[in-house]
Amino acid sequence: MEAILLQHNTAMPGRHILEALADKFSESPERKGKIVVQFKQIWNWFQNRRYALRARGNKAPGKLNVSSMPRMDLPNQMRNVVQPLAVPKTTHMTGNLPGMTPAPSGILVPGVMRSGSDNSYLEFEAKSARDGAWYDVQAFLAHRNLEIGDPEVQVRFAGFEVEEDEWINVKKHVRQRSLPCEASECVAVLAGDLVLCFQEGKDQALYFDAIVLDAQRRRHDVRGCRCRFLVRYSHDQSEQEIVPLRKICRRPETDYRLQQLHNAVNDLGNSNQHQIPALDAAAKTPVSQSGATVPIVAPEPKDPSLSATPVTLVQPSSSAATVPAGSA
Repeated sequence: MEAILLQHNTAMPGRHILEALADKFSESPERKGKIVVQFKQIWNWFQNRRYALRARGNKAPGKLNVSSMPRMDLPNQMRNVVQPLAVPKTTHMTGNLPGMTPAPSGILVPGVMRSGSDNSYLEFEAKSARDGAWYDVQAFLAHRNLEIGDPEVQVRFAGFEVEEDEWINVKKHVRQRSLPCEASECVAVLAGDLVLCFQEGKDQALYFDAIVLDAQRRRHDVRGCRCRFLVRYSHDQSEQEIVPLRKICRRPETDYRLQQLHNAVNDLGNSNQHQIPALDAAAKTPVSQSGATVPIVAPEPKDPSLSATPVTLVQPSSSAATVPAGSA
């Protein structure tokens, strides 16, 4: 499967390839007659790998290097900061008539839309009523306002055909797409967070909502993040699992934590730079045992008249002899 993904330049392979892989795995000796591997499971595996490769390739300059950061209680530091109100970015759909309002003929409203505030693109995900898992939205096909309940949209999931289209509750089951975590972003995942977690089981491998119960921080190495997270899946409250960071997608509302962390690291680096010249100056000033600073005084030049000069002594017996001063 890794080789197939590389052959397609990390693009999603065609549906016929994914279905062939699902049939091949279902016919393997250990699964034949027991477990049927579904197309969704194969699709989710490829999507998970594509997310990981995309996150690895889109590293911004100056990205945090957690392994080289000073030991600070960063999660608690971020938790103590007042969190900004999370304003959900929703798609405004026109039309207030009851019933279904389809999109213009032959036109699909894409699942990737431009945000008017910062000129960026918003990607969406939706929760399927069939299995309770979350999938990327490829397009919004239509919307309808029901007499009772919330409005709904008809969505086409990325990588799926028309027979998989669903009507989804806009307020409850459509949201901005969760973000795969880079190795340096593990510090932004805290206990109590809602995350999207990749659950691999015997019968399925899907993305479900989960709550982080605990985070075990470990030193990073050449393989990347080694931290582990204890999560409880929301669709099955009794099931808990310890997962690595690569199986977790964080919510976009946690972006502010990374920004705060960047600012803290930059401030720390700037303060260290200002302290270095002061330390150099202090190193040149000796300190007495009492703690008082002793100024350095340059030595005064010696009086040339006090320097040692040869002295001629006249002995009574014979000729004079030259003897250095200070000799006895």
